[in-house]
Amino acid sequence: MEEIEPIEMQWKVCPAKVYHKKAIFGWILIVVVGAFISSTSIILGILLTAFLVATQANFFFNSTFKINEEGLEAKYPFRTKKYTWKQVRRVKFFKDACYLFTRKKPSNLDGWSGTAVYYLDQRDRVVPAIKSYLLEGTAT
Repeated sequence: MEEIEPIEMQWKVCPAKVYHKKAIFGWILIVVVGAFISSTSIILGILLTAFLVATQANFFFNSTFKINEEGLEAKYPFRTKKYTWKQVRRVKFFKDACYLFTRKKPSNLDGWSGTAVYYLDQRDRVVPAIKSYLLEGTAT
């Protein structure tokens, strides 16, 4: 029997570079809201503008993903998430991203018990790599 060489890959994505119009609209909206708030209180305006940028950081800034035989590592602008393949219980694939869940059944806690993996134009490379590492019994 042939032994399959483990797939290890790393990629960097920035959705704002792919979706220029959405990025421009997002920045304009943040600046306008920040300006309105700053007209009342400059400190509050700066803080809330920074908060709005931080909430959209995964879209506006680069995220780096690494897949190897141990698991997946996702480095977002303000945090890093690591999951072993044993922790991944369910995967949902979409056009530009997939979501890895640590819960087997859908739940209201899904937003806090998983991570988004953006692949955008690299779907043909990333999806087969993820599927090759999924343990048997992982829901897709």
